[in-house]
Amino acid sequence: MDFRLLRRLGHFLAVAEEGHFGRAAARLGLSQPPLTAQIQALEAELGVRLLERTRKGARPTREGEALLPLARRLARDAGTLEALARALREGRGAPVAIACVTSGLFDHLPPLVRALREALPDSAIAVREMDSVDAQEALRRGEVDLALLRLDRDRPPLRVRPLGEDHLVAALPEGHALLAQPGALPLSALAGAPLLTLPRSISPAYFDGLVAACRAAGFEPQGVREVGSAMAQLGFVASGLGIALVSSGMARIHPPGVAFRAVQGPGGAPVQAVAVALAWNEERPSEAAAAALAVAQRVFPPAATLPSG
Repeated sequence: MDFRLLRRLGHFLAVAEEGHFGRAAARLGLSQPPLTAQIQALEAELGVRLLERTRKGARPTREGEALLPLARRLARDAGTLEALARALREGRGAPVAIACVTSGLFDHLPPLVRALREALPDSAIAVREMDSVDAQEALRRGEVDLALLRLDRDRPPLRVRPLGEDHLVAALPEGHALLAQPGALPLSALAGAPLLTLPRSISPAYFDGLVAACRAAGFEPQGVREVGSAMAQLGFVASGLGIALVSSGMARIHPPGVAFRAVQGPGGAPVQAVAVALAWNEERPSEAAAAALAVAQRVFPPAATLPSG
């Protein structure tokens, strides 16, 4: 942006509105010669004559009249920019950037964003979908204020607030033989089944928890294909390319062609999964992050504290 051009357009607008160089100079807090020099410089830069002097003062030329609406719009936009910058300096209206894993887009993100909009009506809210590992790095670099991700403990300087519990369910293509069994499926019933898995690199804690649960049920999970997201898992399941163990929240999406069944561990209890948590960087405090955390305390009920380290 050429701020000199913007300033000179403001000078031109003042003369056009006042109809007099002297009154415009007084309005701008300038003496008349510097104002005249600025108008001449603007005319030279644009290559058109903008003002003509009259016996009563000055008035826009035909070219000047054509430029007046744009000059007024730029002046309004410049005023809006200055007001926003002033509010940001004072800690008001600071934008909030949130990272969110795919499986948090439905149950966790909507109530958080709605509450943030009520608490921070002057703040822009930006959401970026990313996996847990990328979200952690974005927090470390200060690219986002908060993240909804799957992380099982604090990873200094990242702090984690769990948002409830989660467990695994089996996602099966409609008509799969296991759907004929009544009630929850023993996790061991999936031994040898072709699993559609997420890469460990995008969420190590979640992946390791899933593998540990399968081993506790007496088998090693057989991954037939790695896919990039939980939504991709469901799409592949619907296509009959395998089955998947997914978080319980994904079952509420009800994708066509996919049936969900609860699974039980060796003791008959639901198989716990690393749940979605709210994370922030305690080394990068901000007004936006503090407000968002206060909102999260109201939106999400307290959950068990996760271990540090």
